[in-house]
Amino acid sequence: MKKSCFVSSLVVVFLWVAFALATAPTAQAAYPEPDKLIDMFHHSSAGGAADLFVRTVADTLNKSGIVKSKIQVQMRPGGSSAVSGNYLKSKAGDPYVMLHWTTANLMAIIRGTTQLKMEDCVWLGTQVKDPSVLIVPYNSPYKTLKDLIADAKAHPKKVSVGINSVGGSEHIQAVRIEKATGARFNCTAFEFSPTQLIGGHIDVAFGNVAETASHVKAKRARVLASVAPERIPYYKNVPTLIEQGVNASFTQYRGFVGGPGYPDEAIKYWDGAFAKLMKSKEFVDYMKKSDIIPAFKTAAETKAMLAIYNKELEEDWKYMQANP
Repeated sequence: MKKSCFVSSLVVVFLWVAFALATAPTAQAAYPEPDKLIDMFHHSSAGGAADLFVRTVADTLNKSGIVKSKIQVQMRPGGSSAVSGNYLKSKAGDPYVMLHWTTANLMAIIRGTTQLKMEDCVWLGTQVKDPSVLIVPYNSPYKTLKDLIADAKAHPKKVSVGINSVGGSEHIQAVRIEKATGARFNCTAFEFSPTQLIGGHIDVAFGNVAETASHVKAKRARVLASVAPERIPYYKNVPTLIEQGVNASFTQYRGFVGGPGYPDEAIKYWDGAFAKLMKSKEFVDYMKKSDIIPAFKTAAETKAMLAIYNKELEEDWKYMQANP
C-alpha cells in the first residue's frame, strides 16, 4: 500500500513538472540570432548607386564584426520601386528583412503604385546624403546651364532628359528645375540614364560622383551644375543651380526601412549598428572615395525628418500629374 502511494505521488509530481515546463515562457533569443540570414535588398539594378551603397554597407557590417549574422544583398527592381515595396509589405513583422530607402521608394508610396503605405514603414535610420550633378554629352551644344534652360523654355519638350525611374531622384531634379524656370523637358525612363547619355540617346542626365566621374574625366560628359544646395567637393569648381540663378535644389538621402510590425528590439539594435558603421574606417573611406556626405540619423530622427521631406515630394508629384 505504501509503495502504491509513493508511485502515485511520483506520477503527480511528474505531471506538475511537465505542466510547468509546458506553460513556462520560452526564453527569447537575442536579436539578431547568429544563424539567421539578414535580407538587405534594394529597388535598383546591379552596378548603380543604390547597389553600391547597399553592398558596401552589408560588406562593412559583416567584415568589421559589427553584425555577426550573415547579410545577403538582393535586388528587387521593377515598377519604379513598386516591386520592392510590395515585397517588404509581404514580410510584415520579419526583423530579418530590410529595404534600402531613397527617393524612388518614397515616391512609389506617394504615387500609390505599391501596396506599402507610409504608415506601414518602420524607418531604421539614415546614413548618408548622395548629391547629384546635371550632365550633358561633352560635345553637346549646351555649354552652360543658361544655354540649356533657354532652349528648354523656347522649345518645350525638345530637350530630352533621362531618368532612372518615374518619380525617382532624377525625375524630381528635372521637375524642380522646371518649376523654378518654366522650362519643359521630355523625360524618359531608362534602366541607367548616364549610359544613354554617353550613347547619344538623350540630352541631359543626372548622377552622383560615382556614376559620372569616369565619363567626365574621359571627356564623354560635361557637368553644368550641382543640384545639391552646396557644391560637391569632387566638382568644387562647378556652381550649384542656385548659384546660377535657378532657385532649385535636391538632396537625396539613403537609409533603411523595415516592414509593418518591425519589432522594437530590432530597431534599437540597428540604431547601434548603423552608428558604429558610420565610424568604421571602411565606410569612412567609401564615403570619401564616392564623395558621399555623412548624414547619420537614428530611426526616430529619420521618421521626424521624413515627415517634412515627404511633403516636398508630394508637391513634386502634384506638379508631375498637372504637367505630364
